[in-house]
Amino acid sequence: MCYTDIIQRKARCCAITILYYKATKKPPPPPAFGEALRLIYIGYNDREETLMPSAFHRHEHNLELQLICQGRGHIRIGSRMYDVQRGDVLVYNQGVLHDESADPTTGLWFYNCGIKGLQLAGLPENFLLPDTTAPLLHAGNLMPTLRSLFRILYGQVQQKHTDSDAITCSILRALLQILLFQLPHEPISPVREKDCLFIALKDYIDRHFMEELSVETLSARIHMSTSGLAHQFKKRFGFAPIQYIIRRRIGEAQTLLVTTDLSITEVSARIGFDNISYFNNQFKKFTGLSPQSYRKYKVGMNQYKQLGEIAGQERRR
Repeated sequence: MCYTDIIQRKARCCAITILYYKATKKPPPPPAFGEALRLIYIGYNDREETLMPSAFHRHEHNLELQLICQGRGHIRIGSRMYDVQRGDVLVYNQGVLHDESADPTTGLWFYNCGIKGLQLAGLPENFLLPDTTAPLLHAGNLMPTLRSLFRILYGQVQQKHTDSDAITCSILRALLQILLFQLPHEPISPVREKDCLFIALKDYIDRHFMEELSVETLSARIHMSTSGLAHQFKKRFGFAPIQYIIRRRIGEAQTLLVTTDLSITEVSARIGFDNISYFNNQFKKFTGLSPQSYRKYKVGMNQYKQLGEIAGQERRR
């Protein structure tokens, strides 16, 4: 077979191998993400890890992005529940409450990363999307690209490459631009009027969940019977009020255990449990691990030994 025949055969059988990029005459200026933009953590969670539930929590000082790579699950963001699967991207703006649970039959595999210093025009610090836009995005045919970007970020942090700060910042900017401009955004549906009373009560609980709250005082607050409140609250949020309060406390404990060097006793007191034995029992009932074992499992032994130093560095930034 001659060379010409080989070229012609390749042209018939193979896809184009060279694509020429034609830039627009006046490319739009890149969005200003802020000079302080930086990655603060990157993680990969497999089925085993995601079958350990993550209770209600929020990131008080950063934005978090989550890419679902495989499996299925249910994620509650604010007052809304979302069913998620491969190719979904979740955007957790700073301070937004969320709760994650994997489908027990499939589990979940996902990347997640924390970002600090994001500042977009017209939005609060560390907000990628406005409150009027749904926090669930669908990657579609950009899924391989997004997965590669997360994988590069993970590799840069894991392997501690030279000059990784500049690389991670560049990857972050590319990732954010894809999420902002290349994925479809959907408006969030308005809250039904009959739900407003219960959403206001949930917001009250979220502000006071570490205090002593009883179903009687909550019922009196909205002039409803205790049984009526329990039924209506669970119908909207998946949990009765007292269950929700306990879940909020456990979620806060999970956050404190992996982001601070507080002792288990201090964590228990911080979230409103005066009895540490009761706290240990409730935590193990929810996660399957004691608070100490959970901390070691989540941060790894090497980081666990340096937790005080790591937490101190983050607080000083």
